[in-house]
Amino acid sequence: MRAFLTRMSTSRLTRGVISVPLLLSLLVTPAIAGNKDINKEVAEASEALTAASKAVVKAAASLKEAQAKLPAARKAMAAASTKEAEATGVYNIAAADLAAAKSVYAAALAKVTSKEAEINQLQKKVDQFARSVYQQGPTSQWEVILESESPSDLTARLQNIKAVSLSTADSLDQLIVGKEQLAKDAAAAEEIRLDMQRVADVASQALIDAQNAADIAAAAKTEVDKLVAQEAAALKVAKDDKAEVQKQYNELRAEQIRIAAAAKAAGNQGPVDPQATGPLSWPLPGRAAGGGVGWRVHPVYKYRSCHTGVDTGAPKGTAIHAAADGVVLSTTVSRAYGNMTLIDHGDGMVTMYAHQSSFGVSPGDKVKNQEVIGYVGSTGFSTGPHLHFEVHLNGVPYNPLGWFGASRTVVPCWG
Repeated sequence: MRAFLTRMSTSRLTRGVISVPLLLSLLVTPAIAGNKDINKEVAEASEALTAASKAVVKAAASLKEAQAKLPAARKAMAAASTKEAEATGVYNIAAADLAAAKSVYAAALAKVTSKEAEINQLQKKVDQFARSVYQQGPTSQWEVILESESPSDLTARLQNIKAVSLSTADSLDQLIVGKEQLAKDAAAAEEIRLDMQRVADVASQALIDAQNAADIAAAAKTEVDKLVAQEAAALKVAKDDKAEVQKQYNELRAEQIRIAAAAKAAGNQGPVDPQATGPLSWPLPGRAAGGGVGWRVHPVYKYRSCHTGVDTGAPKGTAIHAAADGVVLSTTVSRAYGNMTLIDHGDGMVTMYAHQSSFGVSPGDKVKNQEVIGYVGSTGFSTGPHLHFEVHLNGVPYNPLGWFGASRTVVPCWG
């Protein structure tokens, strides 16, 4: 019988990688002595089982890799978050510096503008005086003196001429000084502008660095979130599998006990010498046996199970033949073994044929050696078409291959 544990692993682990240590803690229970046909088929039993086992191993390896990456991913996320905070801090400082530089530059420009307006007024005053002097000519001051009507009028006229001259001279001096100051203010404003540009460049780069750091931090968080979600999913799948595996194990256990009891009841006699029993015919002529009896260890869970029969792979619908003359004891359908037939051969010997696609006989039918009694299938806990064949002597499972060249011994894990 193909291993139901492998089947469960393949169907469920493809939906979420399961942590090996976690499953071991959930699934490993003390070995139960006696009839423990959990039926873990070895990989070489069939292509389907080999593929299933590889899928389980691959899934477990994938989780192991994810768990190994998680600490580094969390460390990278923390480092990226720190880098983002640092870069954001640098940008905030640079942005504040830029705002201050803009304020200083605005004040410098205002000062230059004000000085330019002042110089323009002085320039107009000087220009106006120059035009007046030009228009009046060189004799204008003598005309003012000669046209005076009295000494006091003359004095007043001379004082006016002097005042205008002094005012104009003062304006001219202010104009010269103002232009010099304007040049200095303009140069200072340009220097401030250049400083502001440098600060702006620093702020721009700081913003780029902060954005890059934020992207890296976000990517790191996404990776951590993915791994954490994967672990959470694995935990859920593991718990679900544990319950389902235990349920199926109990079903198989109960089914095998029932089969053994039925076989023993059919024999209804004392101990049977296996060497004294008659020969048996191979139920699938021309097809070699696959996995034999004995302990099996799950490739991932390391869970031990007892395999009490021989599995032989064959296409669905292949005819199954009775191993010897006998009477059909039962044809039953169970979740574990699927379509299963028990044949009583007398002298305490009963053979079992499980996972059939359909029956070829009914309870009470008398069958002859090599008569077709059913057809190969994959019903019950099975990963592909095959026949699970068992031989019982007074309810005790023996190695079926004992009737085909091997020693006729009780299944080694039974007892």
